[in-house]
Amino acid sequence: MSERYQGFILIFLSALFYSTLGIFGKYIYTTGIEMSLVIVLRFFATVILVGAFLLITRKEPFLTFSRSVLFQGIFFVATAILYFMAVKYLSAGLATVILFAHPALVAALAVIFYREKINAMQICGLVLALLGLFFISGLGMDNTVVLSPLGLVLAILSAVVYAFYVLLGQKSVKTDGVWTITFTVALMGLVILAIVFPKDIPALFTITPYQLLLGLAMAFFGTLLPVVLLLKGVQKVGASIGSLISIIEVPIALFLAYLILGEILTVWQVIGTVLILLSTITAIGIKK
Repeated sequence: MSERYQGFILIFLSALFYSTLGIFGKYIYTTGIEMSLVIVLRFFATVILVGAFLLITRKEPFLTFSRSVLFQGIFFVATAILYFMAVKYLSAGLATVILFAHPALVAALAVIFYREKINAMQICGLVLALLGLFFISGLGMDNTVVLSPLGLVLAILSAVVYAFYVLLGQKSVKTDGVWTITFTVALMGLVILAIVFPKDIPALFTITPYQLLLGLAMAFFGTLLPVVLLLKGVQKVGASIGSLISIIEVPIALFLAYLILGEILTVWQVIGTVLILLSTITAIGIKK
């Protein structure tokens, strides 16, 4: 199998695992835990899991002080915080659509910083993906929705900083190992969260064993595996195509919620899913 198709598979698996984040989030919220503490627990558990892996295997160094990786850590946690703030003012559907519009930003930034070229198929894939996200979100189906300017700004910022995170991944994997990058990003995120949500650090020691177990599962399936697999995939196919393929996470998350949580799946969401699948097929066919 060619490196290119290995990259596609790695990014698809990253999206598959990342789509479980909402499932674990739903279960952990039912225990009465606050959303900010969930974010802190996610990063704390990721640091423990990746740290334990590196300690046992001695596969790679724990930390890197590469500037691109340090900025990745800032951008990764900033995405989580900004999205968390955006959903206070916007529907989760709209905030998600704006966040997952980041492949268009990644493509534009890749042209500016990496001098990459955008072809017609890539533009077609981006359009299909954005249309799919629009249908999945249900926007335009309810004319009574009032948009918050602050919420829109926060959601757009979350997309912008995540685009920079993905773009920097293409650079950082050339100099550092993916496990070192993941540990550094998670540790930086935890430090920043300790500053932003200082009350939640002591609260970590009051959570129940069940909440800790859910947090570890969320960190392993919803953070560690997706981050490592995405970095390895981007290493093989590049950030712009990789981010376009990763949008398939949204319909996967919908179907998992339908199968596991019993959530309703609308006709519009099915149409959106088909459009995103077409965008994924288009991305696979892009020649670089």
